[in-house]
This record gives sequence, structure tokens and C-alpha cells, in this order.
Amino acid sequence: FVIAVLGAIALPVVAAVLWTRASRPGATPRPHQRLRAVGRLLALFLAQALACLALFLHVNNVFGFYASWDDLLGIGGQGPARVSAQGLDAGQGRFQAFPIRGAAARGDVLVWLPPGYDDPANAQVRYPVVMFLPGVPSTPANLNRQFDVGAQASKAILSGTVKPFIVVMPPAIIAPPRDTECMDGPRGPQAESWLVRDVVDGIVRGYRAVEPGPQWSLMGWSTGGICSTKIALRFPTRFGAAVSIGGDSEPYIDNTTGDLFGGSQQLRNENTATWLYKQHKTRGVKLLLIAGKQDRSSWPSTQKLVNLAKGDPNVSLLTFPTGGHNLNGYRPLVPQMFAWLQRVRAFG
Repeated sequence: FVIAVLGAIALPVVAAVLWTRASRPGATPRPHQRLRAVGRLLALFLAQALACLALFLHVNNVFGFYASWDDLLGIGGQGPARVSAQGLDAGQGRFQAFPIRGAAARGDVLVWLPPGYDDPANAQVRYPVVMFLPGVPSTPANLNRQFDVGAQASKAILSGTVKPFIVVMPPAIIAPPRDTECMDGPRGPQAESWLVRDVVDGIVRGYRAVEPGPQWSLMGWSTGGICSTKIALRFPTRFGAAVSIGGDSEPYIDNTTGDLFGGSQQLRNENTATWLYKQHKTRGVKLLLIAGKQDRSSWPSTQKLVNLAKGDPNVSLLTFPTGGHNLNGYRPLVPQMFAWLQRVRAFG
């Protein structure tokens, strides 16, 4: 990003200086005037390209669309990307990268531990857990930067708004660059099993976390929101609440997902929040759906689920009037998300 910015500034300045010298009266005429004109056009094009690249990199750094050049170019690896806790704002808590070696996948998750977790007086305390899922493409580290998770959670706990809890941020993509929408594909990665079994069981073994159930909850941004709602509806004995942040209530198919369902309508239904709700209501799971009314990506399908759930006290809606599918409208609502989880007793 820095190189692109410096290049975008320096190249026009250098070109202007050289062209001014070449245009001075008495300057020695150069042959091949057409080639010189082409050279100037190429310099202008390169300056514009560098400016566009700098803008793209800035937007990507802010919103975390791509975590690496391999991510951008669609170059896959053998498993989830490595997770690092270095340089992250943990507020008054602390971050750890924790390895999970499960049956469905092997990878690292980012774990945030609340203030007081290491206090000897709390050595016997077991904590509720929020599993926070990133969008696609993104990473747990980007998710923390996007929503300021560590600092916001610290503030909520220290203010007494909520009881202490652990945050787990796993990679949502276990076979990059493919987006599985957190499902077990018929011939693909077992992303649902990774999240619901491997990650949950690994955290219970590795930390003082409560057993799966009412005090385990899900949150997710964008594609992570799709995952949060449907996983909670599919596994009501493992999760007690879910928060969808700008997530659809129905799956999508594009070039990043490939054929998720193998032609099976039943498999598609079982991974669609609206269908699951029609069949089973919420099974006691509490849902918070958050979508901006100008968010064309999530608002239409969110409305479908809200309309189905009219009068259901287990389903809540939080919305705002202006702003599209970006973090500007959603990020300020994080304190309300944590407060809602406390109200529905996800934190005990």
C-alpha cells in the first residue's frame, strides 16, 4: 500500500519535471516524436493504475476483503490459513492462536480471553462462549480489526453490561479459496463439522469454557451471518443464540462456492435458514437479525425470515435506514449485539 501511494505521487511529479525540461525553448529536438508521445501516454496510464491500486489496497485494508495475494488470486492451500495473535488490540483481555486438530480439518483459531480469566480467584470459573465468524474472504485477525472485538468486549464486560465471556474466531474457509458457506458438501470440505464439532470440542478441552448448549452463541458478518443463523437452527442443543450481521437467510451460489449441493434440493433446504424456520421454528434458539434497509445483499432475504417469524419472541430485528453492505452501518452496533446476548441469557 505504501509503495503504491508513493509511486502514485512520485510518478506524475517526475514525469512533469522531465516533460517541462524537454519542452523548454532551445531544447534539442529528439527523433521519434511518435515514440515519445506513446511513452508519455504509458506514463499517464501507469500513474492512473498506481492511484487505482492504492485506492483498492486502502479499501481492502479497511474492510478485509482479501487476506493475502494468494487469496485475491484464488490460489488454494492445503487447509485454513495460519492465524496469528500478534499486533491485535485485545482491549483489557488477551488473544491467543489456538491449534485445533479435528476430524474434519486441522487449523488455528483466534481466541480472546476476557479480563480476569488468568486471575487465580477465577481458576474454577467456566465461561460462556461466542463463536464469531468472519465474512468471505477474510480472516479472524481482519474480523477483530473490522469490529474491534477485543476492545468492545472488554468495554462491555468492565462496564458491567455483560458477564465475562470467551470469543472464538475460527477461519470459515477450511479449503481455500472455496467458500463452502459453512456446510458439509457431498464431495467437498466438511466446514460445518469443523465449526460445530472440531472447534467447539477443542475449545472446551483447551479452555475453561462451558459445555455446548444455551451459553454457546454464534455471531457472523456477511457470509458468517448466513452460517450463524443456519447452524444455530440446525444444532439447537449446541448453541442457544445467534446474531446475523448483514447475512442472508438463504444460500447463494457463485464462482467462489461451486456446486455446494450436488443437485440435492433437500441438502439445499437443510442449509437455508428460512426453510429450517418453516420446519422447526427456532427450537428455542434466540435469533438477532441485523440488516440495513439499503443493504441489497442482506435486507431482502432478512425480510423473508422476519415476515415468517412475526410474533415469535425468539426472533429480533435490528436495522438502520441508510448504508449498504459495508461496515459503516454495522460496526457501531457491536455494543447492542453483546447487550442482546446478555438479555437472552447467552452469558448466564
